[in-house]
Amino acid sequence: MSVVSGVVLCTSSAEDCSSPNGRPVLFERIQEWLAERAGPFQQLNSVEDSFGGSKHPQMFVAGGGFNHFPEDDFAAYVMSLPWQNPENVVLVIKPEEGATRVFRHENSN
Repeated sequence: MSVVSGVVLCTSSAEDCSSPNGRPVLFERIQEWLAERAGPFQQLNSVEDSFGGSKHPQMFVAGGGFNHFPEDDFAAYVMSLPWQNPENVVLVIKPEEGATRVFRHENSN
C-alpha cells in the first residue's frame, strides 16, 4: 500500500549557493540525507524556475513526492541545519491523509 507525502522546501536565495550546481550548499546536504535513506532516485527537484512573473522570485524552492517518507526525521534534520537565513526557511509536508504540516525555525515569525 502506498502512503505518499508531498514535500516543499523554501529558502532564501541569499543562502550560500557556492555548490558546483549553484544550489544552496545546505540543499546539497539535504539531497545527501535523502539519498542515504531513500535511495538515489528519491530527491527534491528545484522548481522556482517554473514560476510565473517577469522576475526571479528571490527564493529557492524544491519539492517532491515520496512513499513512506520519514516526515519527522526529515523535518528535524532540515531544521537542525545551520541556515544563514533561518527566518526564511519553510518546510511544508502534506501527508496523503491528515493535515498539512508547516515547519519553521522557532525564532521565525
